[in-house]
Amino acid sequence: MSDQPAKTIAITIGDMNGIGPEVTLKTLTRIFDSPRPFRVAIIGPAAVMEFWQKHLRLTLPLPRISDWEAWPADEPVVLFDESGEPAPVQIGALSSQAGKIAGAALRRAVALAQEEKVQAIVTAPVNKHALHLAGYRYPGQTELLAEGLGARDFAMMLVAEDFRVALVTTHLPLRQVAAALSTDLVLRRLRVLHRDLSARFRLAAPRIAVTALNPHAGEGGLLGEEEKTIIAPAIRLARAEGIAADGPFSADALFGQYKQKRFEAYLAMYHDQGLIPLKMFGFGRAVNYTAGLPVIRTSPDHGTAFDIAGKNLADAASMVEAIRLAADLLAEN
Repeated sequence: MSDQPAKTIAITIGDMNGIGPEVTLKTLTRIFDSPRPFRVAIIGPAAVMEFWQKHLRLTLPLPRISDWEAWPADEPVVLFDESGEPAPVQIGALSSQAGKIAGAALRRAVALAQEEKVQAIVTAPVNKHALHLAGYRYPGQTELLAEGLGARDFAMMLVAEDFRVALVTTHLPLRQVAAALSTDLVLRRLRVLHRDLSARFRLAAPRIAVTALNPHAGEGGLLGEEEKTIIAPAIRLARAEGIAADGPFSADALFGQYKQKRFEAYLAMYHDQGLIPLKMFGFGRAVNYTAGLPVIRTSPDHGTAFDIAGKNLADAASMVEAIRLAADLLAEN
């Protein structure tokens, strides 16, 4: 190994009973066909990856280490395993044990990032119910990582080529969205989005389109007041700080004109408002990126897919793109 090792990407194992291990193995088999200026550590129990390698008949050399300093010279990918615990895979099953292992992998990735041993984290999909059963009471992986890494302000953004959509609120019931919105929250999302687009994505003066909450942008107050009382004031404050934000735009008209490419990114008020158009454009190729974290974090845009787990049917395209984006951003920073 050279004195200055390549930058390192940690891949957390995700839910061991879903398709996370499968898409991870398929991706790494493909990526490491040719030399890459980065190396990868899969974080999770060796027993899990060995099970999936045998089950799927996927051959990928995975040197097993439990000490970072033991990384074999010239090995581009290793399995970082310090658990020593049995990890019985139950294909396609909801399991608190799977949640425990997934949560532990996330905690380990956070610790490695804090120690500056990894510069990017790619998270395989988890089952939120399994995490909750294991005692990890977070809306998702993003919130767990943000808390562990000390990030107060962060934003979920999906990326498909040059189509980037970030969210003000994420995994909330729709009836709770309006009450969750505030001028301060929208402004904080705009700040963190602008910062990452500029610093990480190297976009000069990125233009951000902000959606309305209500149909027809509230129709002058007839269909809602949030545009006038919450969203527009946040945009004005952001522009006063030098952020090129514009809106609020009626979401259907805004995304319908995407091909005009007037904006480098979009900020939507809630999950489906932003992710339906994004996934229509790039389903299976989109990547979940978290803005505002001290390390790069990406994830595929799909879930655990328990229904096809173990059948060797999972498409690894989104995981390929997640690792590729992490690697591209590492190269730029």
